[in-house]
Amino acid sequence: MMLAQKKQLNSLNQGFTLLELLVAMVIFSFMSIMAYTTLANVFKSNEVITAQEEKLKKLQRSMMFIERDMRQLILRPRSSGYGKPSPALDSGLGSEGIIEFTRAGNSNPTDLVRSSLQRVRYDVQDKKLIRMSWNMVDHIDAKPIAMSLLEGIESLSFKFLNNKNSWKENWNSAKEIPKAVELTLEHKDWGKIVRLFFIQ
Repeated sequence: MMLAQKKQLNSLNQGFTLLELLVAMVIFSFMSIMAYTTLANVFKSNEVITAQEEKLKKLQRSMMFIERDMRQLILRPRSSGYGKPSPALDSGLGSEGIIEFTRAGNSNPTDLVRSSLQRVRYDVQDKKLIRMSWNMVDHIDAKPIAMSLLEGIESLSFKFLNNKNSWKENWNSAKEIPKAVELTLEHKDWGKIVRLFFIQ
């Protein structure tokens, strides 16, 4: 009886064999690799989602700027002091930009002595959407305030709805402004985007 109990006690005190330890280490290593891979994928997915959210915010911000500018477009030509004044809205400017116009509602929080009107130009430079603005409509060689709104622009174009409900590819009328403006933007990430802005 005592001998059987002694054998049982010795078998309990023997611990793990080398093979059992190796098997346990292999299982632990495999589980660690699986956990690390899962965690790495979660972090990578989070980075991709964050980057996409940031790109979407920039797109929404750009559309907000354009819509706000377009909705406050007014019939006020620009005089440069040289020859014929530029129309209130002028498109197809070639090397000088894609579209330029006069808008109202230029905020003046510091009560500077200036008009509430503003001259605005949009252009694409190095695949970046650039917004340029002047706090004076009749600027002569004045340096604009330039703001880069969006990257990855493949193309940007506008169409204009006149008072006869006909769409025009370009606009340079000195007597009227369009009823609506259609924007078509090709972006490397978002593809083709079309937005319609009503003016009147």
